[in-house]
Amino acid sequence: MAQHLPSEEQIIAILRDEPMVGSQLRGALGLPKKQKMAFKQLLADMVERGLLKRTSHKEYQLGDGETLEEKREKRFKKIAEQGGEDNRRPAARSRRQKDKENETRIKRGILHQIGDEDWEVHELETGKVYEMAHRRQAPGKEGETISFTLYPHPKLKHSYLAKVDRTAEAMNISWAEVKQKFMDENNLPKDFSPAIKKFVEGIKEPGPKDFKGRADYRKLDVLCIDPEGAMDHDDAISVERTANGYRLGVHIADVSYYVPEGSDLDEEALERSYTQYLPWTAVPMLPEKLSSGVCSLHQGVDRCAFTCMMELDKNANVLSWDFHRSVVNISKGITYQEAVKMMEAGDDSIKALAEVTALLKKNRTKEGLLEFKSTEYGCKFNEVGEPVQIVPRETDESNSWVEECMLIANNCCAKELKKRKLQGIYRIHEAPDTKDIMELYYMYPDLFKDAPVMLRDLGKPRSGDTNLNPDAFKLYQHLVKRAGDDETLMNRILRSMQKAHYDSNSFGHFALNWQDYSHFTSPIRRYADLWCHRELARKGDEINAERAENIIEVCDLISANEIKNMKVERISIKVCSCWILKDRIGDDFEANVTGIEEWGIYVSIPDPIAEGLVRFRDIAGDDFYVFNPDQGLAFGKKSGRTFRRGDKVKVRLLRVDPLRGQADFSILEKLSSEPKKRRRQGESRDGYRDVHERADRAAAAEALGYVSQPDDFDFDEDAPSFIRNGRGARKERPRKTMGAKSSKSKGPKAYGEKLARGRGGRGKSGRR
Repeated sequence: MAQHLPSEEQIIAILRDEPMVGSQLRGALGLPKKQKMAFKQLLADMVERGLLKRTSHKEYQLGDGETLEEKREKRFKKIAEQGGEDNRRPAARSRRQKDKENETRIKRGILHQIGDEDWEVHELETGKVYEMAHRRQAPGKEGETISFTLYPHPKLKHSYLAKVDRTAEAMNISWAEVKQKFMDENNLPKDFSPAIKKFVEGIKEPGPKDFKGRADYRKLDVLCIDPEGAMDHDDAISVERTANGYRLGVHIADVSYYVPEGSDLDEEALERSYTQYLPWTAVPMLPEKLSSGVCSLHQGVDRCAFTCMMELDKNANVLSWDFHRSVVNISKGITYQEAVKMMEAGDDSIKALAEVTALLKKNRTKEGLLEFKSTEYGCKFNEVGEPVQIVPRETDESNSWVEECMLIANNCCAKELKKRKLQGIYRIHEAPDTKDIMELYYMYPDLFKDAPVMLRDLGKPRSGDTNLNPDAFKLYQHLVKRAGDDETLMNRILRSMQKAHYDSNSFGHFALNWQDYSHFTSPIRRYADLWCHRELARKGDEINAERAENIIEVCDLISANEIKNMKVERISIKVCSCWILKDRIGDDFEANVTGIEEWGIYVSIPDPIAEGLVRFRDIAGDDFYVFNPDQGLAFGKKSGRTFRRGDKVKVRLLRVDPLRGQADFSILEKLSSEPKKRRRQGESRDGYRDVHERADRAAAAEALGYVSQPDDFDFDEDAPSFIRNGRGARKERPRKTMGAKSSKSKGPKAYGEKLARGRGGRGKSGRR
């Protein structure tokens, strides 16, 4: 006989002593398991009428007499009084129905304080009001626009809490604190030691005693052309027309005269290696009294210099050169912009300079010229010293005048060091690695269209003791021409090349297409130039004397410091751009995709100029994105939507960290549509034209040193993954065999036999 369910009074009597979960309560009442469902329904009815309530631990306890319907009405009334809308979490089915392609999990709203420690945010798009999660620090300032995310309330079912999507520390910091923290985190030196300061204080302005034994060029018309606002002037130029052509003088500040070899000052300069240029300041390699004072080539002041005097013919071919110490007095200290104006006004000295540098560049063009168009950026500051605008650095025609003179002087410096068998430091640049060229070809095959050199003919990057590779140089000239003004493509071509560095041997500079190249023209801001000055000044027994520093160790140190300094300078610009963006959280921008990595998509916005990262989880919609490194794209597994370099997208700024120079965006939608590729006649689904094109690709890869597996166009295990797996990144699969242990091909002959047999693998007779 079935046992009757207990009365409500019995249940209340038991729960009056202690809360219980459903199974405990059923055991206390002696109910069998077969009445479990009926008993649970009874408890649910009592909870609905307010007689009981259920805790977050699933325990039943005495209720407050308020029904669930009354609680809902009370909550709606409270929301209405606050002027908001219902922000309860919808059911799963409703959430799926409301998903939109351009929705993002990041929302934006206005922050308001409602108590001593309580905050709430009013969403801008819907007007909904959300309670902010409690934190040790305030989430922001009253009335501030913030980006926030939602997560389920831990206590209130079907409700959300809002969490600010950035750190308060990063946003509530002054610009002075940002600069100081940046200097500290990058270990940038703050000052020089007391011993160095004492030594530098004893250095006096140069006088007749310092000029003894020097060539006197004080009556020569010498030009010093520098950017506006420059403080350290280390190079100047003189041009004289002669009966045979020109006499070109490149006069460089004689820093080695003031920095004794092996001194504390010399060791500190070597440790720094460079002057570190930041948008708001410069961290000098040498103390200011030297870099901006005694050594600097100021107008109208006698200065010690190191001169490279070159005799040129009428076509600006170098006939001879001579390096010697000198004394100069700058007749014109001007900016690049002023030089252009003087040229337009007909100044004779500027006209002579423009004339000879045009011939020098023409000569370089004959030997081959690689010119990469890349934009450098600077920052403008307001009256209180805070960043207000990132701007491209302007280049004038006069920049190339100075550049050509410095290049030819550095070329002569390297030749002089070799001729006199001095321990010179040379600037070398290795030819691109074959695998990097293949990767560039795979990602941007259109760049290689009508190339003058076949990939199979490139050979090894270095041949003997030279980095010069005529075939690779011709190929890169073609690539640069094909890239045109597309800065994204130009940067990708640059990344496929090696990084120039310093070496004790003159192995050649690939990009300049010169066998001999060194650095001579900037000793105030580069240690390599200071070293070369010392070597050129050696005479007699000094040539074979032991140096204070090992040249191999010096080359390694300054090459490593160069890479570190370049990274710091790039980050410093990003710090400035993030400071400008800190008040634009939640704003939408049009952007370009500049790069894709396994952790997200990099984008750049034009106004204000800034870069940032879009994490895959921050792309609008509910898709799951996967990075394909072989094809350089990200694609959605649900929608099939892809993102590539160069795509135009609409983004929203989510968070900014000025301390680290990091900005995070969300992609709302893709503005540029991908054109659908029509399959041409004879083209297969995997992107190859036909089997003959496969054979061409296999032969090219084999010529580059990769052992081909022609049956399915795979390569050996040492090849990069994008080459091993083919265009579509296909996985290797076992081949079917018919009466044989292996179907692997054994070279081009076997592949030709397969083409004759056809895809079925059988000959005309029907036998293998």
